[in-house]
Amino acid sequence: MRNPALRRVELAFLLFSAVEFGAWVAILLYAYEAIGPASVGIVAAVQLLPGALIVPFIAGLVDRFSRQRVLFIGYVGQVVTFGVTFIGMAVDAPPLVVVLAATCATTAQSITRPTHGALVPSLALTPEELTAANGWSGAMEGTGMLAGPLIAAAILAVAAPAAVFGAATAASVLTALLTARLPRAVATGASAAGPDDERGRLLDGIRLVARHRSTRIVVGILTLRMVVIGALDVLFVLLALEVFDIGESGAGLLTAAIGLGVILGGGLTFAFIGRQSLARILAIAGSTSGLALVAVGSGVSVLAAAALIVATGVGFAVCDVIARTILQRVTPDLVLGRVLGAVEGLAFAGLASGAILAPVCALFVGVQGAVTIVGLLLPVGIALSWVELRAMDRSVLLPTRAIGLLRDAVIFAPLPLPQLEWLARQARWHTVEPGQVLIREGDEGDAYHVLETGSLAVSQAGRQLRVCDARADGVGEIALLRDVPRTATVTALAMSVLLLIRRRAFLEVVAGHPPTREVADRVATVRSEVDPAS
Repeated sequence: MRNPALRRVELAFLLFSAVEFGAWVAILLYAYEAIGPASVGIVAAVQLLPGALIVPFIAGLVDRFSRQRVLFIGYVGQVVTFGVTFIGMAVDAPPLVVVLAATCATTAQSITRPTHGALVPSLALTPEELTAANGWSGAMEGTGMLAGPLIAAAILAVAAPAAVFGAATAASVLTALLTARLPRAVATGASAAGPDDERGRLLDGIRLVARHRSTRIVVGILTLRMVVIGALDVLFVLLALEVFDIGESGAGLLTAAIGLGVILGGGLTFAFIGRQSLARILAIAGSTSGLALVAVGSGVSVLAAAALIVATGVGFAVCDVIARTILQRVTPDLVLGRVLGAVEGLAFAGLASGAILAPVCALFVGVQGAVTIVGLLLPVGIALSWVELRAMDRSVLLPTRAIGLLRDAVIFAPLPLPQLEWLARQARWHTVEPGQVLIREGDEGDAYHVLETGSLAVSQAGRQLRVCDARADGVGEIALLRDVPRTATVTALAMSVLLLIRRRAFLEVVAGHPPTREVADRVATVRSEVDPAS
Protein backbone atom coordinates (compact mmCIF):
# COMPACT_ATOMS: atom_id res chain seq x y z
CA MET A 1 0.00 0.00 0.00
CA ARG A 2 3.03 2.32 0.32
CA ASN A 3 3.72 1.88 -3.41
CA PRO A 4 1.56 4.29 -5.48
CA ALA A 5 1.98 2.30 -8.70
CA LEU A 6 1.00 -0.94 -6.98
CA ARG A 7 -2.07 0.72 -5.46
CA ARG A 8 -3.26 1.87 -8.87
CA VAL A 9 -2.55 -1.48 -10.50
CA GLU A 10 -4.46 -3.33 -7.76
CA LEU A 11 -7.41 -0.93 -7.88
CA ALA A 12 -7.59 -1.40 -11.65
CA PHE A 13 -7.48 -5.17 -11.09
CA LEU A 14 -10.39 -4.85 -8.65
CA LEU A 15 -12.48 -3.02 -11.25
CA PHE A 16 -11.42 -5.51 -13.93
CA SER A 17 -12.53 -8.43 -11.76
CA ALA A 18 -15.89 -6.81 -10.99
CA VAL A 19 -16.47 -6.21 -14.70
CA GLU A 20 -15.38 -9.73 -15.63
CA PHE A 21 -17.67 -11.58 -13.24
CA GLY A 22 -20.62 -9.19 -13.46
CA ALA A 23 -20.65 -9.18 -17.25
CA TRP A 24 -20.23 -12.95 -17.32
CA VAL A 25 -23.47 -13.42 -15.37
CA ALA A 26 -25.22 -10.97 -17.69
CA ILE A 27 -24.17 -12.63 -20.94
CA LEU A 28 -25.19 -16.09 -19.73
CA LEU A 29 -28.60 -14.78 -18.68
CA TYR A 30 -28.88 -12.99 -22.03
CA ALA A 31 -28.21 -16.32 -23.79
CA TYR A 32 -30.74 -18.09 -21.57
CA GLU A 33 -33.44 -15.57 -22.51
CA ALA A 34 -32.58 -14.76 -26.14
CA ILE A 35 -31.53 -18.18 -27.41
CA GLY A 36 -32.71 -20.72 -24.85
CA PRO A 37 -31.50 -22.75 -21.82
CA ALA A 38 -29.56 -25.24 -23.96
CA SER A 39 -27.43 -22.41 -25.36
CA VAL A 40 -25.88 -21.32 -22.04
CA GLY A 41 -22.99 -23.79 -22.10
CA ILE A 42 -22.40 -23.31 -25.82
CA VAL A 43 -22.32 -19.51 -25.53
CA ALA A 44 -19.89 -19.78 -22.60
CA ALA A 45 -17.57 -22.05 -24.59
CA VAL A 46 -17.73 -19.85 -27.69
CA GLN A 47 -16.64 -16.82 -25.68
CA LEU A 48 -13.77 -18.61 -23.96
CA LEU A 49 -12.18 -20.66 -26.73
CA PRO A 50 -10.66 -17.74 -28.73
CA GLY A 51 -8.89 -16.52 -25.60
CA ALA A 52 -7.63 -20.02 -24.88
CA LEU A 53 -6.10 -20.22 -28.35
CA ILE A 54 -4.49 -16.80 -28.65
CA VAL A 55 -3.55 -15.68 -25.14
CA PRO A 56 -0.28 -17.73 -24.96
CA PHE A 57 0.90 -15.86 -28.08
CA ILE A 58 -0.41 -12.45 -27.01
CA ALA A 59 1.36 -12.95 -23.68
CA GLY A 60 4.68 -12.86 -25.54
CA LEU A 61 4.13 -9.10 -25.68
CA VAL A 62 4.33 -9.06 -21.89
CA ASP A 63 8.00 -10.08 -22.04
CA ARG A 64 8.86 -8.12 -25.17
CA PHE A 65 7.40 -4.72 -24.33
CA SER A 66 6.69 -2.61 -21.26
CA ARG A 67 4.31 -4.58 -19.06
CA GLN A 68 2.64 -1.38 -17.89
CA ARG A 69 1.93 -0.37 -21.49
CA VAL A 70 0.57 -3.80 -22.42
CA LEU A 71 -1.74 -3.67 -19.40
CA PHE A 72 -3.04 -0.23 -20.40
CA ILE A 73 -3.66 -1.27 -24.01
CA GLY A 74 -5.54 -4.35 -22.80
CA TYR A 75 -7.82 -2.19 -20.68
CA VAL A 76 -8.46 0.16 -23.61
CA GLY A 77 -9.43 -2.87 -25.70
CA GLN A 78 -11.95 -3.82 -23.04
CA VAL A 79 -13.49 -0.33 -23.13
CA VAL A 80 -14.07 -0.67 -26.87
CA THR A 81 -15.40 -4.23 -26.90
CA PHE A 82 -17.68 -3.85 -23.87
CA GLY A 83 -19.01 -0.65 -25.41
CA VAL A 84 -19.83 -2.40 -28.68
CA THR A 85 -21.58 -5.22 -26.79
CA PHE A 86 -23.63 -2.68 -24.83
CA ILE A 87 -24.71 -0.92 -28.03
CA GLY A 88 -25.59 -4.23 -29.68
CA MET A 89 -27.85 -5.21 -26.79
CA ALA A 90 -29.35 -1.73 -26.50
CA VAL A 91 -30.42 -1.63 -30.18
CA ASP A 92 -31.68 -5.23 -30.05
CA ALA A 93 -29.12 -6.53 -32.54
CA PRO A 94 -29.31 -10.21 -33.58
CA PRO A 95 -28.08 -12.54 -30.80
CA LEU A 96 -25.22 -13.75 -33.00
CA VAL A 97 -23.86 -10.21 -33.27
CA VAL A 98 -24.16 -9.64 -29.52
CA VAL A 99 -22.48 -12.94 -28.66
CA LEU A 100 -19.61 -12.23 -31.07
CA ALA A 101 -19.11 -8.77 -29.55
CA ALA A 102 -19.14 -10.26 -26.04
CA THR A 103 -16.62 -12.86 -27.25
CA CYS A 104 -14.29 -10.06 -28.35
CA ALA A 105 -14.68 -8.48 -24.91
CA THR A 106 -13.82 -11.74 -23.16
CA THR A 107 -10.80 -12.20 -25.44
CA ALA A 108 -9.63 -8.65 -24.67
CA GLN A 109 -9.82 -9.50 -20.97
CA SER A 110 -7.57 -12.54 -21.44
CA ILE A 111 -4.38 -10.46 -21.52
CA THR A 112 -4.97 -8.82 -18.13
CA ARG A 113 -4.12 -11.67 -15.75
CA PRO A 114 -0.78 -12.75 -17.28
CA THR A 115 0.26 -9.10 -17.58
CA HIS A 116 -0.82 -8.29 -14.01
CA GLY A 117 0.83 -11.48 -12.72
CA ALA A 118 4.12 -10.66 -14.47
CA LEU A 119 4.05 -6.98 -13.45
CA VAL A 120 3.38 -7.39 -9.71
CA PRO A 121 6.57 -9.41 -8.97
CA SER A 122 8.70 -6.76 -10.66
CA LEU A 123 7.24 -4.18 -8.26
CA ALA A 124 7.79 -6.31 -5.13
CA LEU A 125 11.04 -5.76 -3.23
CA THR A 126 11.15 -8.84 -0.95
CA PRO A 127 9.84 -12.45 -1.04
CA GLU A 128 7.44 -11.57 1.77
CA GLU A 129 6.15 -8.59 -0.18
CA LEU A 130 5.62 -10.79 -3.24
CA THR A 131 3.47 -13.21 -1.25
CA ALA A 132 1.60 -10.24 0.25
CA ALA A 133 1.08 -8.68 -3.19
CA ASN A 134 -0.25 -11.95 -4.56
CA GLY A 135 -2.56 -12.23 -1.56
CA TRP A 136 -3.74 -8.67 -2.19
CA SER A 137 -4.39 -9.52 -5.85
CA GLY A 138 -6.41 -12.50 -4.70
CA ALA A 139 -8.40 -10.30 -2.34
CA MET A 140 -9.03 -7.79 -5.13
CA GLU A 141 -10.20 -10.56 -7.43
CA GLY A 142 -12.47 -11.91 -4.71
CA THR A 143 -13.88 -8.46 -4.03
CA GLY A 144 -14.58 -8.07 -7.74
CA MET A 145 -16.11 -11.54 -7.85
CA LEU A 146 -18.42 -10.49 -5.01
CA ALA A 147 -19.16 -6.91 -6.07
CA GLY A 148 -19.51 -7.57 -9.80
CA PRO A 149 -22.30 -10.17 -9.57
CA LEU A 150 -24.02 -8.24 -6.76
CA ILE A 151 -24.06 -5.09 -8.88
CA ALA A 152 -25.20 -7.15 -11.86
CA ALA A 153 -27.96 -8.70 -9.73
CA ALA A 154 -29.11 -5.26 -8.60
CA ILE A 155 -29.15 -3.97 -12.19
CA LEU A 156 -30.90 -7.08 -13.50
CA ALA A 157 -33.63 -6.67 -10.90
CA VAL A 158 -34.71 -3.44 -12.59
CA ALA A 159 -33.22 -3.52 -16.09
CA ALA A 160 -32.07 -5.76 -18.96
CA PRO A 161 -28.57 -7.32 -19.33
CA ALA A 162 -27.62 -4.42 -21.63
CA ALA A 163 -27.46 -2.12 -18.59
CA VAL A 164 -24.84 -4.42 -17.00
CA PHE A 165 -22.63 -4.02 -20.07
CA GLY A 166 -23.12 -0.26 -19.93
CA ALA A 167 -21.82 -0.25 -16.36
CA ALA A 168 -18.97 -2.57 -17.41
CA THR A 169 -17.93 -0.10 -20.11
CA ALA A 170 -17.82 2.77 -17.62
CA ALA A 171 -15.75 0.73 -15.15
CA SER A 172 -13.35 -0.28 -17.92
CA VAL A 173 -12.76 3.40 -18.68
CA LEU A 174 -11.61 3.83 -15.08
CA THR A 175 -9.20 0.87 -15.33
CA ALA A 176 -7.62 2.44 -18.40
CA LEU A 177 -7.26 5.80 -16.66
CA LEU A 178 -5.67 4.21 -13.59
CA THR A 179 -2.98 2.50 -15.67
CA ALA A 180 -2.42 5.22 -18.26
CA ARG A 181 0.53 6.91 -16.54
CA LEU A 182 2.30 4.19 -14.60
CA PRO A 183 6.12 4.41 -14.40
CA ARG A 184 7.73 3.25 -17.61
CA ALA A 185 9.12 -0.29 -17.41
CA VAL A 186 12.02 -1.88 -19.27
CA ALA A 187 11.05 -4.54 -21.83
CA THR A 188 12.81 -7.51 -20.29
CA GLY A 189 12.77 -9.72 -23.33
CA ALA A 190 13.14 -7.34 -26.25
CA SER A 191 15.38 -8.49 -29.01
CA ALA A 192 16.01 -8.25 -32.69
CA ALA A 193 14.91 -11.81 -33.32
CA GLY A 194 13.51 -12.72 -36.70
CA PRO A 195 10.00 -14.09 -37.27
CA ASP A 196 11.00 -17.71 -36.68
CA ASP A 197 12.87 -16.82 -33.50
CA GLU A 198 9.97 -14.70 -32.32
CA ARG A 199 7.51 -17.58 -32.80
CA GLY A 200 9.88 -19.70 -30.74
CA ARG A 201 9.97 -17.03 -28.02
CA LEU A 202 6.17 -16.93 -27.89
CA LEU A 203 6.10 -20.68 -27.36
CA ASP A 204 8.66 -20.57 -24.53
CA GLY A 205 5.97 -20.54 -21.85
CA ILE A 206 4.16 -23.54 -23.32
CA ARG A 207 7.43 -25.44 -23.71
CA LEU A 208 8.48 -24.69 -20.14
CA VAL A 209 5.14 -25.92 -18.82
CA ALA A 210 5.39 -29.07 -20.92
CA ARG A 211 9.04 -29.77 -20.06
CA HIS A 212 9.01 -29.65 -16.26
CA ARG A 213 6.89 -32.12 -14.32
CA SER A 214 6.50 -29.93 -11.24
CA THR A 215 5.37 -27.01 -13.39
CA ARG A 216 2.91 -29.29 -15.19
CA ILE A 217 1.46 -30.39 -11.86
CA VAL A 218 0.90 -26.84 -10.61
CA VAL A 219 -0.48 -25.63 -13.94
CA GLY A 220 -2.65 -28.74 -14.13
CA ILE A 221 -4.20 -27.98 -10.75
CA LEU A 222 -4.80 -24.36 -11.78
CA THR A 223 -6.42 -25.54 -15.01
CA LEU A 224 -8.58 -28.08 -13.20
CA ARG A 225 -9.66 -25.29 -10.86
CA MET A 226 -10.77 -23.29 -13.89
CA VAL A 227 -12.71 -26.28 -15.27
CA VAL A 228 -14.65 -26.31 -12.00
CA ILE A 229 -15.23 -22.52 -12.15
CA GLY A 230 -16.40 -22.77 -15.77
CA ALA A 231 -18.86 -25.49 -14.81
CA LEU A 232 -20.12 -23.46 -11.86
CA ASP A 233 -20.80 -20.44 -14.09
CA VAL A 234 -23.41 -22.56 -15.84
CA LEU A 235 -24.55 -24.56 -12.82
CA PHE A 236 -25.24 -21.42 -10.77
CA VAL A 237 -27.72 -20.28 -13.43
CA LEU A 238 -29.37 -23.71 -13.44
CA LEU A 239 -29.38 -23.94 -9.63
CA ALA A 240 -30.96 -20.49 -9.29
CA LEU A 241 -33.65 -21.03 -11.92
CA GLU A 242 -34.41 -24.77 -11.69
CA VAL A 243 -33.43 -25.99 -8.19
CA PHE A 244 -33.67 -23.11 -5.69
CA ASP A 245 -36.20 -21.05 -7.70
CA ILE A 246 -34.60 -17.72 -6.71
CA GLY A 247 -34.82 -16.06 -10.13
CA GLU A 248 -32.27 -14.42 -12.43
CA SER A 249 -30.77 -12.23 -9.73
CA GLY A 250 -30.23 -15.42 -7.70
CA ALA A 251 -27.58 -16.53 -10.19
CA GLY A 252 -25.70 -13.32 -9.42
CA LEU A 253 -26.10 -13.90 -5.69
CA LEU A 254 -24.65 -17.44 -5.90
CA THR A 255 -21.68 -16.10 -7.88
CA ALA A 256 -21.33 -13.34 -5.30
CA ALA A 257 -21.19 -15.98 -2.55
CA ILE A 258 -18.15 -17.55 -4.15
CA GLY A 259 -16.71 -14.05 -4.49
CA LEU A 260 -17.13 -13.49 -0.75
CA GLY A 261 -15.21 -16.71 -0.19
CA VAL A 262 -12.43 -15.53 -2.50
CA ILE A 263 -12.14 -12.31 -0.48
CA LEU A 264 -11.83 -14.30 2.75
CA GLY A 265 -9.38 -16.69 1.09
CA GLY A 266 -7.29 -13.79 -0.22
CA GLY A 267 -7.05 -12.45 3.32
CA LEU A 268 -6.17 -15.91 4.61
CA THR A 269 -3.16 -16.09 2.29
CA PHE A 270 -1.46 -13.33 4.29
CA ALA A 271 -1.06 -15.92 7.05
CA PHE A 272 1.25 -17.83 4.69
CA ILE A 273 3.74 -14.97 4.18
CA GLY A 274 7.24 -16.29 4.77
CA ARG A 275 6.17 -19.95 4.68
CA GLN A 276 8.69 -22.15 2.95
CA SER A 277 6.36 -25.10 2.38
CA LEU A 278 3.50 -24.17 0.05
CA ALA A 279 2.51 -27.36 -1.80
CA ARG A 280 0.71 -28.85 1.21
CA ILE A 281 -1.34 -25.66 1.56
CA LEU A 282 -2.18 -25.91 -2.14
CA ALA A 283 -3.43 -29.47 -1.70
CA ILE A 284 -5.54 -28.63 1.36
CA ALA A 285 -7.11 -25.58 -0.34
CA GLY A 286 -8.01 -27.43 -3.52
CA SER A 287 -9.51 -30.39 -1.65
CA THR A 288 -11.54 -28.12 0.64
CA SER A 289 -13.14 -26.26 -2.26
CA GLY A 290 -14.05 -29.50 -4.02
CA LEU A 291 -15.54 -31.23 -1.00
CA ALA A 292 -17.67 -28.17 -0.22
CA LEU A 293 -19.22 -28.48 -3.69
CA VAL A 294 -19.87 -32.17 -3.13
CA ALA A 295 -21.86 -31.14 -0.06
CA VAL A 296 -23.85 -28.63 -2.15
CA GLY A 297 -24.74 -31.41 -4.56
CA SER A 298 -26.04 -33.60 -1.75
CA GLY A 299 -29.28 -31.60 -1.62
CA VAL A 300 -28.97 -28.87 1.02
CA SER A 301 -31.07 -25.75 1.51
CA VAL A 302 -30.29 -22.56 -0.36
CA LEU A 303 -28.79 -20.94 2.75
CA ALA A 304 -26.57 -23.96 3.46
CA ALA A 305 -25.56 -24.02 -0.20
CA ALA A 306 -24.59 -20.36 -0.03
CA ALA A 307 -22.38 -21.01 3.02
CA LEU A 308 -20.73 -23.98 1.31
CA ILE A 309 -20.17 -21.92 -1.84
CA VAL A 310 -18.39 -19.31 0.32
CA ALA A 311 -16.11 -22.12 1.59
CA THR A 312 -15.50 -23.14 -2.02
CA GLY A 313 -14.42 -19.59 -2.81
CA VAL A 314 -11.97 -19.61 0.12
CA GLY A 315 -10.35 -22.76 -1.25
CA PHE A 316 -10.25 -21.34 -4.78
CA ALA A 317 -8.48 -18.17 -3.64
CA VAL A 318 -5.82 -19.90 -1.57
CA CYS A 319 -5.25 -22.48 -4.31
CA ASP A 320 -4.77 -19.76 -6.94
CA VAL A 321 -2.48 -17.51 -4.88
CA ILE A 322 -0.26 -20.35 -3.65
CA ALA A 323 0.04 -21.98 -7.09
CA ARG A 324 0.93 -18.70 -8.79
CA THR A 325 3.47 -17.89 -6.07
CA ILE A 326 5.14 -21.26 -6.69
CA LEU A 327 5.26 -20.55 -10.43
CA GLN A 328 6.73 -17.07 -9.85
CA ARG A 329 9.39 -18.60 -7.61
CA VAL A 330 10.59 -21.20 -10.09
CA THR A 331 10.13 -19.35 -13.40
CA PRO A 332 12.87 -17.09 -14.87
CA ASP A 333 11.58 -13.52 -15.23
CA LEU A 334 12.57 -13.46 -18.91
CA VAL A 335 9.77 -15.95 -19.72
CA LEU A 336 7.45 -15.27 -16.78
CA GLY A 337 4.90 -13.40 -18.90
CA ARG A 338 4.81 -16.20 -21.44
CA VAL A 339 4.46 -18.89 -18.79
CA LEU A 340 1.59 -17.00 -17.18
CA GLY A 341 0.17 -16.52 -20.67
CA ALA A 342 0.22 -20.29 -21.15
CA VAL A 343 -1.51 -20.63 -17.78
CA GLU A 344 -4.13 -18.09 -18.84
CA GLY A 345 -4.69 -19.86 -22.15
CA LEU A 346 -5.18 -23.17 -20.37
CA ALA A 347 -7.46 -21.40 -17.90
CA PHE A 348 -9.71 -20.22 -20.72
CA ALA A 349 -9.70 -23.73 -22.16
CA GLY A 350 -10.59 -25.04 -18.70
CA LEU A 351 -13.46 -22.56 -18.36
CA ALA A 352 -14.79 -23.57 -21.79
CA SER A 353 -14.46 -27.27 -20.96
CA GLY A 354 -16.31 -26.79 -17.68
CA ALA A 355 -19.05 -24.79 -19.40
CA ILE A 356 -19.58 -27.68 -21.82
CA LEU A 357 -19.25 -30.37 -19.14
CA ALA A 358 -21.84 -28.87 -16.78
CA PRO A 359 -24.96 -29.04 -18.99
CA VAL A 360 -24.00 -32.49 -20.26
CA CYS A 361 -23.71 -33.80 -16.70
CA ALA A 362 -26.93 -32.03 -15.72
CA LEU A 363 -28.72 -33.71 -18.63
CA PHE A 364 -27.77 -37.20 -17.43
CA VAL A 365 -27.63 -36.91 -13.61
CA GLY A 366 -29.50 -33.69 -12.85
CA VAL A 367 -28.22 -30.32 -11.72
CA GLN A 368 -27.27 -31.42 -8.20
CA GLY A 369 -25.59 -34.57 -9.50
CA ALA A 370 -23.58 -32.40 -11.88
CA VAL A 371 -22.47 -30.22 -8.96
CA THR A 372 -21.28 -33.34 -7.13
CA ILE A 373 -19.28 -34.58 -10.13
CA VAL A 374 -17.69 -31.18 -10.66
CA GLY A 375 -16.83 -30.97 -6.96
CA LEU A 376 -14.87 -34.21 -7.10
CA LEU A 377 -12.55 -33.02 -9.88
CA LEU A 378 -10.05 -31.06 -7.75
CA PRO A 379 -9.79 -33.58 -4.85
CA VAL A 380 -9.22 -36.44 -7.31
CA GLY A 381 -6.66 -34.45 -9.28
CA ILE A 382 -4.78 -33.52 -6.11
CA ALA A 383 -4.86 -37.11 -4.85
CA LEU A 384 -3.33 -38.34 -8.12
CA SER A 385 -0.51 -35.75 -7.89
CA TRP A 386 0.07 -35.96 -4.13
CA VAL A 387 3.48 -37.65 -4.38
CA GLU A 388 4.75 -34.94 -6.69
CA LEU A 389 3.26 -32.20 -4.52
CA ARG A 390 5.10 -33.54 -1.46
CA ALA A 391 8.35 -33.61 -3.42
CA MET A 392 7.65 -30.04 -4.54
CA ASP A 393 7.67 -28.88 -0.93
CA ARG A 394 11.34 -29.77 -0.81
CA SER A 395 12.30 -28.52 -4.26
CA VAL A 396 10.83 -24.99 -4.12
CA LEU A 397 12.14 -23.92 -0.72
CA LEU A 398 12.97 -20.24 -0.83
CA PRO A 399 16.76 -19.58 -0.78
CA THR A 400 16.44 -16.65 1.63
CA ARG A 401 20.10 -16.68 2.67
CA ALA A 402 21.33 -16.43 -0.93
CA ILE A 403 18.69 -13.83 -1.82
CA GLY A 404 19.76 -11.65 1.09
CA LEU A 405 23.41 -11.80 0.06
CA LEU A 406 22.68 -11.08 -3.60
CA ARG A 407 20.41 -8.18 -2.67
CA ASP A 408 23.36 -6.60 -0.83
CA ALA A 409 25.73 -7.05 -3.80
CA VAL A 410 26.25 -3.87 -5.83
CA ILE A 411 25.84 -5.56 -9.21
CA PHE A 412 22.64 -7.43 -8.38
CA ALA A 413 20.89 -4.76 -6.29
CA PRO A 414 18.86 -3.42 -9.29
CA LEU A 415 17.46 -6.87 -10.16
CA PRO A 416 13.69 -7.37 -9.75
CA LEU A 417 12.80 -9.99 -7.14
CA PRO A 418 11.84 -12.80 -9.58
CA GLN A 419 15.21 -12.59 -11.37
CA LEU A 420 17.07 -12.27 -8.06
CA GLU A 421 15.30 -15.34 -6.70
CA TRP A 422 15.97 -17.30 -9.89
CA LEU A 423 19.67 -16.38 -9.70
CA ALA A 424 19.78 -17.45 -6.05
CA ARG A 425 18.46 -20.88 -7.07
CA GLN A 426 21.21 -21.25 -9.67
CA ALA A 427 23.99 -20.30 -7.23
CA ARG A 428 25.94 -22.70 -4.99
CA TRP A 429 27.63 -22.11 -1.63
CA HIS A 430 31.28 -23.04 -1.25
CA THR A 431 34.03 -22.57 1.33
CA VAL A 432 37.73 -21.88 0.70
CA GLU A 433 40.51 -22.49 3.21
CA PRO A 434 43.25 -19.95 4.05
CA GLY A 435 45.88 -19.93 1.27
CA GLN A 436 43.56 -21.57 -1.28
CA VAL A 437 43.47 -19.91 -4.71
CA LEU A 438 39.93 -19.06 -5.76
CA ILE A 439 40.75 -17.41 -9.10
CA ARG A 440 44.04 -17.69 -10.99
CA GLU A 441 45.31 -14.99 -13.35
CA GLY A 442 45.17 -16.12 -16.99
CA ASP A 443 42.54 -18.83 -16.46
CA GLU A 444 39.22 -18.89 -18.28
CA GLY A 445 36.42 -17.00 -16.55
CA ASP A 446 33.81 -19.56 -15.55
CA ALA A 447 32.08 -18.06 -12.49
CA TYR A 448 31.38 -15.00 -10.37
CA HIS A 449 31.88 -15.16 -6.58
CA VAL A 450 30.07 -13.17 -3.88
CA LEU A 451 31.68 -13.08 -0.43
CA GLU A 452 29.52 -13.76 2.63
CA THR A 453 32.21 -14.07 5.32
CA GLY A 454 36.01 -14.20 5.29
CA SER A 455 38.81 -12.33 3.56
CA LEU A 456 40.31 -12.49 0.06
CA ALA A 457 43.52 -11.04 -1.36
CA VAL A 458 43.46 -9.76 -4.95
CA SER A 459 46.84 -9.67 -6.71
CA GLN A 460 48.24 -9.20 -10.21
CA ALA A 461 51.66 -10.39 -11.37
CA GLY A 462 52.51 -11.14 -7.72
CA ARG A 463 51.59 -7.63 -6.47
CA GLN A 464 48.70 -7.38 -4.02
CA LEU A 465 46.09 -4.89 -5.19
CA ARG A 466 43.53 -4.99 -2.43
CA VAL A 467 41.89 -7.05 0.30
CA CYS A 468 38.27 -8.07 -0.18
CA ASP A 469 36.61 -8.57 3.22
CA ALA A 470 33.24 -6.77 3.02
CA ARG A 471 30.02 -8.76 2.94
CA ALA A 472 28.53 -9.02 -0.58
CA ASP A 473 31.75 -7.92 -2.28
CA GLY A 474 32.23 -9.80 -5.55
CA VAL A 475 35.12 -10.94 -7.73
CA GLY A 476 35.24 -12.30 -11.25
CA GLU A 477 33.05 -9.96 -13.31
CA ILE A 478 35.65 -8.64 -15.80
CA ALA A 479 36.43 -11.98 -17.43
CA LEU A 480 32.71 -12.80 -17.73
CA LEU A 481 31.52 -9.45 -19.06
CA ARG A 482 34.41 -8.91 -21.51
CA ASP A 483 35.07 -12.53 -22.43
CA VAL A 484 38.78 -12.34 -21.58
CA PRO A 485 41.06 -14.49 -19.39
CA ARG A 486 41.19 -13.77 -15.68
CA THR A 487 43.09 -10.51 -15.08
CA ALA A 488 44.03 -11.15 -11.43
CA THR A 489 44.53 -13.88 -8.85
CA VAL A 490 42.26 -14.14 -5.81
CA THR A 491 43.52 -16.03 -2.74
CA ALA A 492 41.78 -16.68 0.58
CA LEU A 493 43.47 -14.97 3.53
CA ALA A 494 41.07 -16.61 6.00
CA MET A 495 38.40 -19.27 5.81
CA SER A 496 35.82 -17.71 3.51
CA VAL A 497 32.24 -18.57 2.58
CA LEU A 498 31.15 -17.51 -0.90
CA LEU A 499 28.25 -17.85 -3.29
CA LEU A 500 29.33 -19.17 -6.69
CA ILE A 501 27.36 -18.13 -9.77
CA ARG A 502 28.20 -19.91 -13.00
CA ARG A 503 29.00 -17.92 -16.14
CA ARG A 504 25.77 -18.73 -17.97
CA ALA A 505 23.48 -17.72 -15.10
CA PHE A 506 25.49 -14.54 -14.43
CA LEU A 507 25.38 -13.41 -18.05
CA GLU A 508 21.69 -14.31 -18.43
CA VAL A 509 20.51 -12.05 -15.61
CA VAL A 510 22.97 -9.26 -16.40
CA ALA A 511 22.20 -9.22 -20.13
CA GLY A 512 18.45 -9.55 -19.53
CA HIS A 513 18.16 -6.52 -17.25
CA PRO A 514 19.68 -3.28 -18.63
CA PRO A 515 19.99 -1.47 -15.24
CA THR A 516 21.98 -4.41 -13.85
CA ARG A 517 24.15 -4.52 -16.98
CA GLU A 518 24.88 -0.82 -16.58
CA VAL A 519 25.99 -1.28 -12.96
CA ALA A 520 28.09 -4.35 -13.83
CA ASP A 521 29.84 -2.53 -16.68
CA ARG A 522 30.56 0.42 -14.40
CA VAL A 523 32.08 -1.85 -11.73
CA ALA A 524 34.17 -3.69 -14.33
CA THR A 525 35.42 -0.41 -15.84
CA VAL A 526 36.48 1.02 -12.48
CA ARG A 527 38.30 -2.16 -11.50
CA SER A 528 40.02 -2.62 -14.86
CA GLU A 529 41.33 0.96 -14.73
CA VAL A 530 42.21 1.22 -11.05
CA ASP A 531 42.08 -2.26 -9.53
CA PRO A 532 41.72 -4.98 -12.19
CA ALA A 533 40.45 -7.71 -9.87
CA SER A 534 38.97 -10.66 -11.66
